[in-house]
Amino acid sequence: MHELSLDPEYRTQRFRALMDTFPTHEQQIEAEQVMFCRWHREQRRRRRVGWMLRSWPIAVGLLLALCAPALCAFLTRSHPWGLWLVFPFALLAHRPELDVNDKIAHLLPQVILYAQFPLEGLVARMVLRRHVTIPGVTGQIFYFHFLAAVQLAMVSGILNPLLVH
Repeated sequence: MHELSLDPEYRTQRFRALMDTFPTHEQQIEAEQVMFCRWHREQRRRRRVGWMLRSWPIAVGLLLALCAPALCAFLTRSHPWGLWLVFPFALLAHRPELDVNDKIAHLLPQVILYAQFPLEGLVARMVLRRHVTIPGVTGQIFYFHFLAAVQLAMVSGILNPLLVH
């Protein structure tokens, strides 16, 4: 039988070295844990801020979507050709050549009017991830608008006199 191991004096003498250093190690571990938590929190904050900074095209698209109806009304009153350049997709969705039922034909241009700028912001965000410059992305978006305006001109018959002669 080992009655010595149950003796409190024996336990104290045997583990005295460990008991003297244990609080120091515990404080060091706690300090390292606190430092790690601070570092980890800072890294998460930096990632979040970085994601928000990289997502600025989507945010600009959402802001422009809020202003889209007012911009459409302004362009309708002042510069009708401006609708062809700024909102060609909504005008294409309003064309009778689409041959959709009346409810969708009435709803689709409104949906595209609100969705156009956020979708363009999403496309810009995806293209910017490939390290394309901002003027390059802007040029691509204007090129899409130009193609839609040309298609709108072709469908509406404005170019027929130029193409017939």
